[in-house]
Amino acid sequence: MSAREDEHRHLGRRGFLGACATCAALAFSRSAGALPAGLPLPLPKPGQKPKPKTPPPPPPLRLAWPWPVHSPDPYAANDLVAALVGLTLFPPLYVRAIDGYIEPKLAMGAPKEKKPGVRVDLAPYIRPSDVVASIARARSGGARLLLRDVPVPRIDGQHGVLFPFVGDIDGLMRKLATPMAGIARMEPRRMDPTGVYDFAVEERGPAGSIDGTIDPVRLLRLHRRNVWGLPVPGIFPNRIQRFELEGPIDLRASLRAFEDGDTDLAWLGDGLFDSRPGARTIDLGPLAYLGLRVGNEAPELQHGGGALGVVEWLPSDRLAHLGLLRRGLVAPTNAGGLARSAPSVGPNTTILARANMPMLVAAAEILAHDLGVKSQAIEDGAMDAKLADGNFALALDVVRAIDDTEMGAAISLATFDHATSAPAAGVTLHAVASGASAALGWEIALVGAQAADVWIPRASLGGLDLEGGAEASV
Repeated sequence: MSAREDEHRHLGRRGFLGACATCAALAFSRSAGALPAGLPLPLPKPGQKPKPKTPPPPPPLRLAWPWPVHSPDPYAANDLVAALVGLTLFPPLYVRAIDGYIEPKLAMGAPKEKKPGVRVDLAPYIRPSDVVASIARARSGGARLLLRDVPVPRIDGQHGVLFPFVGDIDGLMRKLATPMAGIARMEPRRMDPTGVYDFAVEERGPAGSIDGTIDPVRLLRLHRRNVWGLPVPGIFPNRIQRFELEGPIDLRASLRAFEDGDTDLAWLGDGLFDSRPGARTIDLGPLAYLGLRVGNEAPELQHGGGALGVVEWLPSDRLAHLGLLRRGLVAPTNAGGLARSAPSVGPNTTILARANMPMLVAAAEILAHDLGVKSQAIEDGAMDAKLADGNFALALDVVRAIDDTEMGAAISLATFDHATSAPAAGVTLHAVASGASAALGWEIALVGAQAADVWIPRASLGGLDLEGGAEASV
Protein backbone atom coordinates (compact mmCIF):
# COMPACT_ATOMS: atom_id res chain seq x y z
CA MET A 1 0.00 0.00 0.00
CA SER A 2 1.41 3.36 -0.99
CA ALA A 3 1.77 6.24 1.44
CA ARG A 4 -1.03 8.12 -0.35
CA GLU A 5 -3.38 5.12 -0.16
CA ASP A 6 -2.58 4.72 3.53
CA GLU A 7 -3.33 8.40 4.10
CA HIS A 8 -6.75 7.98 2.44
CA ARG A 9 -7.42 4.85 4.47
CA HIS A 10 -6.93 6.75 7.72
CA LEU A 11 -8.74 9.89 6.61
CA GLY A 12 -11.45 9.02 9.11
CA ARG A 13 -15.16 9.58 9.17
CA ARG A 14 -14.91 13.17 10.40
CA GLY A 15 -12.45 14.22 7.68
CA PHE A 16 -14.49 12.41 5.02
CA LEU A 17 -17.77 14.00 6.15
CA GLY A 18 -16.15 17.44 6.32
CA ALA A 19 -14.91 17.10 2.73
CA CYS A 20 -18.35 15.90 1.58
CA ALA A 21 -20.05 18.88 3.26
CA THR A 22 -17.69 21.31 1.51
CA CYS A 23 -18.25 19.68 -1.89
CA ALA A 24 -22.04 19.64 -1.39
CA ALA A 25 -22.08 23.34 -0.47
CA LEU A 26 -20.00 24.14 -3.56
CA ALA A 27 -22.26 22.12 -5.87
CA PHE A 28 -25.41 23.71 -4.42
CA SER A 29 -23.99 27.20 -4.89
CA ARG A 30 -23.26 26.52 -8.57
CA SER A 31 -26.69 24.98 -9.18
CA ALA A 32 -28.36 28.01 -7.61
CA GLY A 33 -26.44 30.37 -9.83
CA ALA A 34 -24.24 31.73 -7.07
CA LEU A 35 -21.13 30.34 -8.74
CA PRO A 36 -20.77 30.64 -12.55
CA ALA A 37 -19.50 27.48 -14.20
CA GLY A 38 -15.75 27.40 -14.40
CA LEU A 39 -15.17 29.87 -11.55
CA PRO A 40 -14.08 28.45 -8.18
CA LEU A 41 -15.33 31.46 -6.19
CA PRO A 42 -17.89 34.23 -6.79
CA LEU A 43 -16.44 37.54 -7.94
CA PRO A 44 -17.39 40.53 -5.73
CA LYS A 45 -18.79 43.62 -7.39
CA PRO A 46 -16.53 46.67 -7.57
CA GLY A 47 -16.31 48.28 -4.15
CA GLN A 48 -18.22 45.42 -2.49
CA LYS A 49 -16.59 43.45 0.30
CA PRO A 50 -16.80 39.67 -0.06
CA LYS A 51 -19.22 37.99 2.33
CA PRO A 52 -17.57 36.00 5.09
CA LYS A 53 -17.67 32.24 4.59
CA THR A 54 -19.94 30.20 6.84
CA PRO A 55 -18.12 26.98 7.69
CA PRO A 56 -20.20 23.80 7.49
CA PRO A 57 -21.26 22.35 10.86
CA PRO A 58 -18.79 19.75 12.13
CA PRO A 59 -19.91 16.11 12.00
CA PRO A 60 -21.05 14.67 15.32
CA LEU A 61 -18.76 12.76 17.63
CA ARG A 62 -19.97 9.17 17.83
CA LEU A 63 -19.82 6.30 20.31
CA ALA A 64 -21.29 2.85 19.64
CA TRP A 65 -21.49 0.68 22.76
CA PRO A 66 -23.01 -2.66 23.84
CA TRP A 67 -25.53 -1.15 26.26
CA PRO A 68 -29.13 -0.09 25.51
CA VAL A 69 -29.86 3.48 24.43
CA HIS A 70 -33.02 5.42 25.35
CA SER A 71 -34.13 8.78 26.66
CA PRO A 72 -32.09 9.26 29.85
CA ASP A 73 -33.90 9.39 33.18
CA PRO A 74 -31.72 11.33 35.67
CA TYR A 75 -33.65 9.92 38.64
CA ALA A 76 -33.37 6.21 37.80
CA ALA A 77 -30.79 4.29 39.82
CA ASN A 78 -30.05 1.83 36.97
CA ASP A 79 -29.99 4.14 33.92
CA LEU A 80 -26.57 3.80 32.32
CA VAL A 81 -27.30 6.41 29.62
CA ALA A 82 -28.03 8.94 32.37
CA ALA A 83 -24.79 7.91 34.06
CA LEU A 84 -22.92 8.69 30.82
CA VAL A 85 -24.50 12.02 29.73
CA GLY A 86 -27.03 12.85 32.45
CA LEU A 87 -24.87 15.50 34.09
CA THR A 88 -24.55 17.27 30.73
CA LEU A 89 -28.30 17.23 30.05
CA PHE A 90 -29.69 17.59 33.59
CA PRO A 91 -27.18 19.44 35.80
CA PRO A 92 -27.93 19.55 39.55
CA LEU A 93 -27.98 22.71 41.61
CA TYR A 94 -24.48 21.94 42.93
CA VAL A 95 -21.57 19.75 41.81
CA ARG A 96 -18.45 18.42 43.45
CA ALA A 97 -15.27 19.92 42.01
CA ILE A 98 -12.07 17.95 41.39
CA ASP A 99 -10.61 19.18 44.69
CA GLY A 100 -13.67 17.91 46.58
CA TYR A 101 -15.27 21.31 47.22
CA ILE A 102 -18.93 21.85 46.40
CA GLU A 103 -19.59 24.58 43.85
CA PRO A 104 -22.80 25.93 42.28
CA LYS A 105 -23.96 24.71 38.89
CA LEU A 106 -27.56 25.86 38.31
CA ALA A 107 -27.64 27.70 41.63
CA MET A 108 -26.32 31.24 42.02
CA GLY A 109 -23.98 30.86 44.95
CA ALA A 110 -24.47 29.06 48.25
CA PRO A 111 -27.85 28.87 50.00
CA LYS A 112 -28.75 31.84 52.19
CA GLU A 113 -30.58 31.81 55.48
CA LYS A 114 -34.15 32.98 55.17
CA LYS A 115 -36.89 32.12 57.62
CA PRO A 116 -38.16 29.47 57.97
CA GLY A 117 -35.21 27.77 56.20
CA VAL A 118 -32.67 28.55 53.48
CA ARG A 119 -33.13 30.07 50.03
CA VAL A 120 -31.30 28.99 46.87
CA ASP A 121 -31.05 31.62 44.13
CA LEU A 122 -31.38 30.14 40.62
CA ALA A 123 -29.82 30.93 37.26
CA PRO A 124 -32.07 33.28 35.23
CA TYR A 125 -33.16 30.56 32.77
CA ILE A 126 -34.18 28.04 35.49
CA ARG A 127 -37.83 28.01 36.50
CA PRO A 128 -38.40 27.54 40.24
CA SER A 129 -41.33 25.21 39.51
CA ASP A 130 -38.93 22.89 37.66
CA VAL A 131 -36.63 22.74 40.70
CA VAL A 132 -39.57 21.86 42.94
CA ALA A 133 -40.75 19.10 40.59
CA SER A 134 -37.22 17.75 40.03
CA ILE A 135 -36.37 17.48 43.73
CA ALA A 136 -39.72 15.76 44.33
CA ARG A 137 -38.88 13.22 41.61
CA ALA A 138 -35.38 12.70 43.01
CA ARG A 139 -36.76 12.03 46.51
CA SER A 140 -38.78 9.10 45.12
CA GLY A 141 -36.05 7.81 42.80
CA GLY A 142 -32.50 6.60 43.13
CA ALA A 143 -31.57 9.35 45.61
CA ARG A 144 -34.45 8.61 48.00
CA LEU A 145 -32.21 7.61 50.92
CA LEU A 146 -29.80 10.50 50.35
CA LEU A 147 -32.60 13.08 50.18
CA ARG A 148 -34.81 11.52 52.82
CA ASP A 149 -34.24 14.43 55.21
CA VAL A 150 -34.26 17.11 52.48
CA PRO A 151 -37.72 18.66 52.13
CA VAL A 152 -39.28 19.47 48.79
CA PRO A 153 -38.57 23.19 48.29
CA ARG A 154 -41.14 25.92 47.82
CA ILE A 155 -41.18 28.58 45.13
CA ASP A 156 -39.77 31.81 46.53
CA GLY A 157 -40.13 34.58 44.00
CA GLN A 158 -39.29 34.40 40.30
CA HIS A 159 -35.69 33.23 40.67
CA GLY A 160 -35.42 31.22 43.87
CA VAL A 161 -36.66 28.30 45.96
CA LEU A 162 -36.90 27.93 49.73
CA PHE A 163 -35.99 24.72 51.57
CA PRO A 164 -38.07 24.97 54.75
CA PHE A 165 -36.70 24.02 58.16
CA VAL A 166 -33.16 23.36 56.91
CA GLY A 167 -30.34 24.64 59.09
CA ASP A 168 -27.26 22.78 57.78
CA ILE A 169 -26.29 24.69 54.64
CA ASP A 170 -23.14 22.66 53.95
CA GLY A 171 -25.05 19.40 54.39
CA LEU A 172 -27.77 20.56 52.01
CA MET A 173 -25.23 21.46 49.32
CA ARG A 174 -23.50 18.07 49.64
CA LYS A 175 -26.78 16.18 49.32
CA LEU A 176 -27.93 18.19 46.30
CA ALA A 177 -24.55 17.61 44.57
CA THR A 178 -25.53 14.33 42.93
CA PRO A 179 -26.43 13.57 39.30
CA MET A 180 -29.55 11.81 40.58
CA ALA A 181 -30.90 15.18 41.74
CA GLY A 182 -30.51 16.80 38.33
CA ILE A 183 -32.87 19.60 37.35
CA ALA A 184 -35.16 18.94 34.38
CA ARG A 185 -37.54 21.27 32.60
CA MET A 186 -40.87 19.59 33.26
CA GLU A 187 -43.27 19.74 30.32
CA PRO A 188 -46.51 17.79 29.76
CA ARG A 189 -45.59 14.12 29.17
CA ARG A 190 -41.84 14.76 28.85
CA MET A 191 -38.71 16.05 30.58
CA ASP A 192 -36.54 18.52 28.69
CA PRO A 193 -32.89 19.14 29.57
CA THR A 194 -31.71 22.29 31.30
CA GLY A 195 -28.08 21.98 30.18
CA VAL A 196 -26.44 23.41 27.09
CA TYR A 197 -27.41 20.37 24.97
CA ASP A 198 -30.77 19.20 23.69
CA PHE A 199 -31.39 15.59 22.64
CA ALA A 200 -33.56 13.32 20.51
CA VAL A 201 -33.83 9.53 20.25
CA GLU A 202 -34.56 7.50 17.13
CA GLU A 203 -34.78 3.77 16.44
CA ARG A 204 -32.32 2.27 13.96
CA GLY A 205 -33.66 -1.31 13.78
CA PRO A 206 -33.54 -4.57 15.76
CA ALA A 207 -30.25 -5.80 17.18
CA GLY A 208 -31.27 -9.43 17.57
CA SER A 209 -33.03 -11.76 19.92
CA ILE A 210 -32.30 -12.13 23.61
CA ASP A 211 -34.37 -14.88 25.18
CA GLY A 212 -37.04 -14.31 22.56
CA THR A 213 -37.09 -10.53 23.03
CA ILE A 214 -36.14 -8.13 20.23
CA ASP A 215 -33.98 -5.31 21.56
CA PRO A 216 -33.98 -2.39 19.10
CA VAL A 217 -30.89 -0.38 18.27
CA ARG A 218 -31.43 3.29 19.09
CA LEU A 219 -29.50 6.47 18.45
CA LEU A 220 -29.33 9.29 21.00
CA ARG A 221 -28.46 12.61 19.34
CA LEU A 222 -27.19 15.55 21.39
CA HIS A 223 -26.68 19.00 19.89
CA ARG A 224 -25.41 22.17 21.49
CA ARG A 225 -27.90 25.04 21.69
CA ASN A 226 -28.61 28.36 23.29
CA VAL A 227 -29.77 27.84 26.86
CA TRP A 228 -33.20 29.47 26.94
CA GLY A 229 -32.07 32.59 25.11
CA LEU A 230 -28.55 32.83 26.53
CA PRO A 231 -26.05 32.73 23.61
CA VAL A 232 -23.33 30.11 23.54
CA PRO A 233 -19.95 31.85 24.01
CA GLY A 234 -18.13 32.15 20.69
CA ILE A 235 -14.66 32.29 22.22
CA PHE A 236 -14.46 28.47 22.27
CA PRO A 237 -14.91 27.45 18.60
CA ASN A 238 -13.69 23.91 19.24
CA ARG A 239 -16.36 23.03 21.79
CA ILE A 240 -18.25 19.84 21.02
CA GLN A 241 -21.35 20.77 19.01
CA ARG A 242 -22.93 17.36 18.43
CA PHE A 243 -22.64 13.91 19.99
CA GLU A 244 -24.29 10.60 19.07
CA LEU A 245 -24.62 7.44 21.17
CA GLU A 246 -25.75 4.23 19.45
CA GLY A 247 -26.58 0.91 21.08
CA PRO A 248 -26.77 -1.84 21.87
CA ILE A 249 -24.07 -2.72 19.34
CA ASP A 250 -22.09 -5.97 19.40
CA LEU A 251 -18.76 -5.26 21.10
CA ARG A 252 -16.72 -6.52 18.15
CA ALA A 253 -18.65 -4.35 15.71
CA SER A 254 -18.21 -1.38 18.05
CA LEU A 255 -14.43 -1.82 18.19
CA ARG A 256 -14.17 -2.37 14.43
CA ALA A 257 -16.14 0.83 13.80
CA PHE A 258 -13.64 2.78 15.88
CA GLU A 259 -10.70 1.10 14.18
CA ASP A 260 -12.11 2.05 10.75
CA GLY A 261 -12.73 5.67 11.79
CA ASP A 262 -16.54 5.43 11.79
CA THR A 263 -16.77 6.40 15.47
CA ASP A 264 -14.71 8.78 17.59
CA LEU A 265 -14.86 7.00 20.95
CA ALA A 266 -14.42 3.30 21.67
CA TRP A 267 -15.79 1.19 24.50
CA LEU A 268 -13.27 -1.13 26.27
CA GLY A 269 -10.51 -0.95 23.62
CA ASP A 270 -8.86 0.97 20.80
CA GLY A 271 -9.67 -1.38 17.90
CA LEU A 272 -10.63 -4.94 17.07
CA PHE A 273 -7.69 -6.20 15.00
CA ASP A 274 -5.32 -3.24 15.26
CA SER A 275 -5.02 0.00 17.21
CA ARG A 276 -6.33 3.11 15.50
CA PRO A 277 -3.45 5.42 14.53
CA GLY A 278 -3.14 8.35 16.93
CA ALA A 279 -5.89 7.13 19.29
CA ARG A 280 -5.46 7.65 23.04
CA THR A 281 -6.58 5.07 25.57
CA ILE A 282 -8.74 6.48 28.35
CA ASP A 283 -9.79 5.40 31.82
CA LEU A 284 -12.39 7.77 33.23
CA GLY A 285 -13.21 5.67 36.29
CA PRO A 286 -16.47 3.94 37.21
CA LEU A 287 -19.55 4.82 35.19
CA ALA A 288 -21.73 2.78 37.55
CA TYR A 289 -21.57 -0.55 39.40
CA LEU A 290 -22.88 -4.04 38.83
CA GLY A 291 -24.79 -5.11 41.92
CA LEU A 292 -25.76 -8.62 43.06
CA ARG A 293 -28.78 -9.01 45.31
CA VAL A 294 -30.17 -12.07 47.14
CA GLY A 295 -33.96 -12.57 47.25
CA ASN A 296 -36.41 -14.66 49.22
CA GLU A 297 -35.99 -17.73 46.98
CA ALA A 298 -32.36 -18.30 48.04
CA PRO A 299 -32.72 -18.88 51.82
CA GLU A 300 -29.23 -20.39 52.04
CA LEU A 301 -27.84 -16.94 51.16
CA GLN A 302 -30.42 -14.90 53.07
CA HIS A 303 -28.02 -13.60 55.69
CA GLY A 304 -25.80 -10.59 56.11
CA GLY A 305 -22.93 -10.77 53.64
CA GLY A 306 -24.48 -13.57 51.54
CA ALA A 307 -24.19 -11.64 48.28
CA LEU A 308 -20.73 -10.37 49.23
CA GLY A 309 -19.62 -13.96 49.78
CA VAL A 310 -20.63 -14.90 46.24
CA VAL A 311 -18.79 -11.90 44.79
CA GLU A 312 -15.58 -12.54 46.72
CA TRP A 313 -15.62 -16.28 45.94
CA LEU A 314 -15.40 -15.58 42.21
CA PRO A 315 -11.99 -14.84 40.62
CA SER A 316 -11.48 -11.09 40.58
CA ASP A 317 -10.93 -10.98 36.79
CA ARG A 318 -13.80 -13.30 35.88
CA LEU A 319 -15.87 -10.56 34.19
CA ALA A 320 -13.03 -8.25 33.13
CA HIS A 321 -13.50 -9.00 29.41
CA LEU A 322 -16.96 -7.40 29.72
CA GLY A 323 -15.51 -4.23 31.20
CA LEU A 324 -16.69 -5.25 34.68
CA LEU A 325 -13.71 -4.70 36.96
CA ARG A 326 -13.05 -5.38 40.63
CA ARG A 327 -11.01 -2.34 41.56
CA GLY A 328 -11.29 0.92 43.44
CA LEU A 329 -14.10 0.86 45.98
CA VAL A 330 -15.09 -2.69 44.95
CA ALA A 331 -11.58 -4.18 44.91
CA PRO A 332 -11.23 -7.63 46.53
CA THR A 333 -10.59 -7.61 50.26
CA ASN A 334 -7.75 -9.44 51.98
CA ALA A 335 -10.22 -12.14 52.98
CA GLY A 336 -11.22 -12.67 49.38
CA GLY A 337 -11.86 -15.62 47.10
CA LEU A 338 -9.19 -18.04 48.47
CA ALA A 339 -10.38 -17.54 52.05
CA ARG A 340 -14.04 -18.23 51.31
CA SER A 341 -15.62 -21.60 50.61
CA ALA A 342 -17.88 -22.09 47.61
CA PRO A 343 -21.37 -20.69 48.19
CA SER A 344 -24.00 -23.34 48.86
CA VAL A 345 -26.84 -22.81 46.38
CA GLY A 346 -29.36 -25.25 44.95
CA PRO A 347 -29.16 -26.28 41.27
CA ASN A 348 -32.60 -24.81 40.60
CA THR A 349 -31.46 -21.35 41.70
CA THR A 350 -31.89 -18.72 38.97
CA ILE A 351 -29.91 -15.51 38.42
CA LEU A 352 -32.04 -12.79 36.85
CA ALA A 353 -30.82 -10.05 34.51
CA ARG A 354 -32.54 -7.45 32.35
CA ALA A 355 -33.15 -8.75 28.82
CA ASN A 356 -32.40 -5.37 27.24
CA MET A 357 -28.85 -5.34 28.66
CA PRO A 358 -26.78 -7.90 26.71
CA MET A 359 -23.71 -7.32 28.88
CA LEU A 360 -25.68 -8.14 32.04
CA VAL A 361 -27.15 -11.21 30.38
CA ALA A 362 -23.61 -12.37 29.54
CA ALA A 363 -22.44 -11.70 33.11
CA ALA A 364 -25.40 -13.65 34.53
CA GLU A 365 -24.59 -16.61 32.27
CA ILE A 366 -20.97 -16.65 33.48
CA LEU A 367 -21.98 -16.47 37.15
CA ALA A 368 -24.61 -19.18 36.63
CA HIS A 369 -22.03 -21.45 35.01
CA ASP A 370 -19.54 -21.00 37.86
CA LEU A 371 -22.17 -21.48 40.57
CA GLY A 372 -23.83 -24.42 38.85
CA VAL A 373 -27.21 -22.68 38.60
CA LYS A 374 -29.40 -21.18 35.84
CA SER A 375 -29.70 -17.69 34.41
CA GLN A 376 -32.76 -15.97 32.98
CA ALA A 377 -33.23 -12.70 31.08
CA ILE A 378 -36.54 -10.95 31.81
CA GLU A 379 -38.25 -7.73 30.80
CA ASP A 380 -37.81 -4.46 32.71
CA GLY A 381 -41.31 -4.47 34.19
CA ALA A 382 -40.98 -8.02 35.53
CA MET A 383 -37.50 -7.26 36.89
CA ASP A 384 -38.67 -4.13 38.70
CA ALA A 385 -41.59 -6.03 40.23
CA LYS A 386 -39.37 -8.85 41.50
CA LEU A 387 -36.82 -6.45 42.96
CA ALA A 388 -39.66 -4.62 44.72
CA ASP A 389 -41.32 -7.68 46.32
CA GLY A 390 -38.15 -9.78 46.77
CA ASN A 391 -39.57 -12.88 45.05
CA PHE A 392 -36.41 -14.08 43.31
CA ALA A 393 -33.22 -15.95 44.16
CA LEU A 394 -30.38 -13.86 42.73
CA ALA A 395 -30.46 -10.73 40.57
CA LEU A 396 -27.85 -8.66 38.74
CA ASP A 397 -28.54 -5.01 37.99
CA VAL A 398 -26.86 -1.70 37.20
CA VAL A 399 -26.43 0.54 40.25
CA ARG A 400 -25.52 4.20 39.76
CA ALA A 401 -23.47 5.79 42.50
CA ILE A 402 -24.81 8.81 44.37
CA ASP A 403 -21.40 10.43 43.84
CA ASP A 404 -17.78 9.35 43.49
CA THR A 405 -17.10 8.99 47.23
CA GLU A 406 -17.21 5.77 49.24
CA MET A 407 -20.13 7.13 51.23
CA GLY A 408 -21.99 7.74 47.98
CA ALA A 409 -21.40 4.13 46.92
CA ALA A 410 -22.55 2.90 50.34
CA ILE A 411 -25.80 4.87 50.07
CA SER A 412 -26.34 3.49 46.57
CA LEU A 413 -25.86 -0.06 47.86
CA ALA A 414 -28.36 0.50 50.68
CA THR A 415 -30.85 1.87 48.15
CA PHE A 416 -30.35 -1.17 45.88
CA ASP A 417 -30.92 -3.43 48.91
CA HIS A 418 -34.22 -1.59 49.60
CA ALA A 419 -33.03 -0.37 53.00
CA THR A 420 -35.22 2.13 54.79
CA SER A 421 -32.45 4.43 55.99
CA ALA A 422 -29.05 5.55 54.76
CA PRO A 423 -25.86 4.14 56.36
CA ALA A 424 -24.34 6.11 59.19
CA ALA A 425 -21.67 8.62 58.26
CA GLY A 426 -18.22 7.08 57.97
CA VAL A 427 -19.39 3.50 57.39
CA THR A 428 -17.39 1.75 54.67
CA LEU A 429 -18.91 0.11 51.61
CA HIS A 430 -17.60 -3.30 52.71
CA ALA A 431 -19.21 -2.90 56.14
CA VAL A 432 -22.58 -2.15 54.56
CA ALA A 433 -22.29 -5.18 52.23
CA SER A 434 -21.28 -7.42 55.16
CA GLY A 435 -24.62 -6.78 56.84
CA ALA A 436 -26.82 -6.57 53.73
CA SER A 437 -28.36 -9.00 51.27
CA ALA A 438 -26.73 -7.17 48.35
CA ALA A 439 -23.24 -6.15 47.24
CA LEU A 440 -21.65 -3.90 44.65
CA GLY A 441 -19.35 -6.39 42.98
CA TRP A 442 -17.87 -4.76 39.90
CA GLU A 443 -17.20 -1.38 38.34
CA ILE A 444 -18.85 -0.76 34.98
CA ALA A 445 -15.67 0.98 33.94
CA LEU A 446 -15.60 3.91 31.52
CA VAL A 447 -12.48 2.71 29.70
CA GLY A 448 -11.70 2.67 26.00
CA ALA A 449 -10.14 5.13 23.57
CA GLN A 450 -10.66 8.52 21.96
CA ALA A 451 -9.61 9.61 18.48
CA ALA A 452 -6.60 11.90 18.17
CA ASP A 453 -8.75 14.96 17.38
CA VAL A 454 -11.12 14.48 20.34
CA TRP A 455 -10.71 15.29 24.02
CA ILE A 456 -13.54 14.54 26.48
CA PRO A 457 -12.69 14.52 30.20
CA ARG A 458 -14.53 12.84 33.04
CA ALA A 459 -17.44 14.83 34.43
CA SER A 460 -17.24 16.00 38.04
CA LEU A 461 -19.72 13.35 39.24
CA GLY A 462 -18.93 10.67 36.65
CA GLY A 463 -19.63 10.12 32.94
CA LEU A 464 -18.53 12.26 29.99
CA ASP A 465 -18.04 16.02 30.34
CA LEU A 466 -19.26 16.98 26.87
CA GLU A 467 -19.66 20.61 27.91
CA GLY A 468 -15.99 20.87 28.81
CA GLY A 469 -14.69 18.66 25.97
CA ALA A 470 -13.18 19.80 22.70
CA GLU A 471 -12.69 18.60 19.13
CA ALA A 472 -10.32 19.67 16.39
CA SER A 473 -11.71 21.77 13.54
CA VAL A 474 -12.44 19.82 10.38
